[in-house]
Amino acid sequence: MTATEDPPVQPAWFETEVTSINPTAQRLLESYSNLKPDEVIPHVLAVRDEAFTVCQYPCIGQMRFLSFNLATLPFYPRVMDHLRANPAAGFLDVGCCVGQEIRYLANEGIPGRQLFGCDLEQIFIDLGYRLFRDADRLEATFVTGDLTAGEDEEFAQGRLAQTVNGKIEVVLTNSVLHLWDYETQVKVAARLVRLCKDQPGVMIAGRQMGTRLAGHYTMHGFMNDQVHYRHNVESIKGFWYDVGQVTGTGWRVEAELYWAEEWEKTRNVSFTDENVRMLWFCAVRE
Repeated sequence: MTATEDPPVQPAWFETEVTSINPTAQRLLESYSNLKPDEVIPHVLAVRDEAFTVCQYPCIGQMRFLSFNLATLPFYPRVMDHLRANPAAGFLDVGCCVGQEIRYLANEGIPGRQLFGCDLEQIFIDLGYRLFRDADRLEATFVTGDLTAGEDEEFAQGRLAQTVNGKIEVVLTNSVLHLWDYETQVKVAARLVRLCKDQPGVMIAGRQMGTRLAGHYTMHGFMNDQVHYRHNVESIKGFWYDVGQVTGTGWRVEAELYWAEEWEKTRNVSFTDENVRMLWFCAVRE
């Protein structure tokens, strides 16, 4: 940008006045990443700004990649109990972004050999190492892959599937499935089922954009006005029935809609409405 050019216009969900981050992130970046307190904000903003040039997701623009949402969700104690009781149980964070949840689990004592993260973009994985300053000590495995690409047989031979097949018992899908229409969501969820160990007790869980009125919605002004499906409690249970029909599996599903603080920040954004809520769900294989 030259001296005569105006700065680029950022979308409404890009926060420009950031003077603090959530206390959990602040503590972790000080204790785990060895940053001084006054270094944290400039360090985080530099990484956030670079990530936003790759994908203008609200979770990046609003700094929500530092929210460490897993620990706030009702199924979190079960995740921790499962991983601690089963040292061979792998945890896969789908759409891991900068790998913040994996760092949280590592800081809570989960061995790196149990932790796996995947994302579409390698740059997010690289930025995660920069953000947390742990490239020389984190033993977790990160891999890129497109969960929507190709036929199932081709996907099964890809790097993502070959890296995690037969290792995963817990999958986290925060802010992932809501990106697509219903059919694509079923396709992706079925692939996640097949990435997991073929056994009862496997857990696939997450939080995502939901609604009181389930259906397809257009993401006006975002992702090229892509159409995606928003679930409520009833539809997410039906969704996992459909995934079970495709994969020959059965699932016990818990879910709840709730109001989250991020909707206060996006109340006037073009792709939300008065019915928007957050939805958490936890599907356990029977």
